[in-house]
Amino acid sequence: MRRLISRFVGSVRVRITVTALLAVGCAMVVAAGVIQLDLHHERQKILLNSAEQDAREVVAFNPTLSSPVFVPSGATIDSGFLQVIVGGRVVGASKPLRHLPPLWQPGAPRVQPVPDFFADTARDAVMVSVPVQAGKAVGDVVVISSMAQFDHTVADIQRLLEIGTPMLLGVVGVICWVVVGRSLSPIERMRRQVAGMSVSTRDGYSYRVAEPANEDEIARLARTLNSMLDRLEASSRRERRFVSDASHELRSPIANIRTELEVAMHHPAVTDWIEVAGEVLEQNRRMEELVSGLLLLARSDEGSLIASKEPTDLAALVERIVADAAPTGPTVVLEASPVLVGVPPVYAERMVANLVDNGRRFAESALTVKVGPVVEDGLAYAQVTVSDDGPGVAEADRERIFERFVRLDSARDRGEGGFGLGLAIVADLSRFYGGTIRAGGVVGEGAEFVLRLPAIAAATPSLTAPAPHPHPHPAPVG
Repeated sequence: MRRLISRFVGSVRVRITVTALLAVGCAMVVAAGVIQLDLHHERQKILLNSAEQDAREVVAFNPTLSSPVFVPSGATIDSGFLQVIVGGRVVGASKPLRHLPPLWQPGAPRVQPVPDFFADTARDAVMVSVPVQAGKAVGDVVVISSMAQFDHTVADIQRLLEIGTPMLLGVVGVICWVVVGRSLSPIERMRRQVAGMSVSTRDGYSYRVAEPANEDEIARLARTLNSMLDRLEASSRRERRFVSDASHELRSPIANIRTELEVAMHHPAVTDWIEVAGEVLEQNRRMEELVSGLLLLARSDEGSLIASKEPTDLAALVERIVADAAPTGPTVVLEASPVLVGVPPVYAERMVANLVDNGRRFAESALTVKVGPVVEDGLAYAQVTVSDDGPGVAEADRERIFERFVRLDSARDRGEGGFGLGLAIVADLSRFYGGTIRAGGVVGEGAEFVLRLPAIAAATPSLTAPAPHPHPHPAPVG
């Protein structure tokens, strides 16, 4: 029950409705306060205007204000009782005030409550003193009038506010509750659809939420959710393919090691154990390369690759990789111009070595490696181009070959040592450090791979060359 109450109170529908009610309630309170101030000001204005009108009538009937002063007969508490004071004495008054002393003394407030002895006659009465002058005579006309009718009107307005405010809040609450509920119903349907999707099955991300036909925020939310589901489905498929391919690739060297050892143990007397050890070490090397590539890709996916602490001389690094290449195989032609990149040497070397090794594997007789600076759209890049005279890459495969565990038909021979990770590593590393990699060339005449990395200016006149490669040859790639 507590959880249900907490869920209800915390819902967007309830919060919006409560907020609307609070806003309307505050507006009504402010409006009531403004009305009260305006009515009070209007009450004072009516009192003064009425008293001044009575004083003008007294002066009109009594041009000299000499005793006895004529006061209109038939005055009532509603029309106003009058008392005329000249020189501190009463010179005329309405019948109820004739035997009373002066009701106003010089220096007293012009507007004040009636005296206590007159309060029982008119509880809503107010006394107003108006200075008058008729010729040389100067005096004061005191008017006592009742504001009962005005106060009754004010009370009616107050009762209307007291009754109308809760009714208005109730109407606003119902309207807000219905409108917000109808507005949020598509979102609730999308939530139920997403909650009903199963991620444990192969098609767990194949469902999509219904997209409204309009172009409001809910339609944009639906499109965003479907776009996210597209990415999740693609990521899930890549992950499943990645795990399947990695398992398959690891199974082959493990099976080869097991076969070599079982055969050797069945014929221990005639087995060349040095040869067996060499075969086991070769299969172990293949597994080590595969695991190393998988770990590097995993770090790239997690965004945990290290940042470069100082510029790397890409030209010197390429020259060393070409120089360390095996003497057998296609002829390598190098064209290098100095250029610096902000990529750690270990990763820059991995990218270039993978490209060079991939080119050597498929080249018929020659491989050309070019490195140098290029400028495009005002931005400086370091570009490495590796061209071979092999079979080339078909147009349809030029994006696919940078995916993990992808090998073209001509590269499926396990004897060539490819796992289909080399170009994927180049693509991931270049993307992480702000670069690009693309495949080109002409089918039947050769392939061309162009790696671009953001170039940086030299911080010092000379740079320390990267550490020597720990292996005599670049690691083979797929």
